[in-house]
Amino acid sequence: MPHVRGTALTRYCSPMSVLISWIRNPAAWLIGAAILGGCSSGQSPGAAAPGSAAAKKPAHPTDALSRTMVSAVPANKPSAVPVQVKFEVKAPPDVGQPLDIDLALVPVSGNLDRISGTVAVEEGLELIEGAQIPPTNRPAEGVPITHGIKVRPLKNGIFTFSVTLSVDTAGQTSTETFSMPLIAGAGLSSPSAKPASPTTAAH
Repeated sequence: MPHVRGTALTRYCSPMSVLISWIRNPAAWLIGAAILGGCSSGQSPGAAAPGSAAAKKPAHPTDALSRTMVSAVPANKPSAVPVQVKFEVKAPPDVGQPLDIDLALVPVSGNLDRISGTVAVEEGLELIEGAQIPPTNRPAEGVPITHGIKVRPLKNGIFTFSVTLSVDTAGQTSTETFSMPLIAGAGLSSPSAKPASPTTAAH
């Protein structure tokens, strides 16, 4: 049987070479058939066909957002601005302890000129950092704008904090306020039950 290992395939791609091998050694027919198959395909044995691997779909920019982010609630429905606001509380809110919160502003239109905003908290919360959301010019559609804030719950309860966005488009400015809840400590205590009326003794 011909020894083909370590020899370039092109050496055997001549039909005359294959025919002579067959005549001298009929047992080489199987090798000749394999060689001709490789010559006809134009590829070395075992080579993957071009385009056989499926093209990977490009990742969407919002895929980078945490799966635990929650959508804020706009004051108007539909919202007055083409932007979604999402938030994530980074740890359980404890009374008296600073708390980091991540915000993500996601434009849903590619025609925006500028986005800026402010953050506010209601009584019972203290805003430590992140009151101003810096302006972003020509934000890209679907690309999140991230912003971090730090708050401190001052007592147990359910509180809200809000983001007010200003969006400039074609010379016009629109505003929208998005609200988000925060449960601090034990939240709201259940109202205590009223004491039972004293029972009058029967005479």
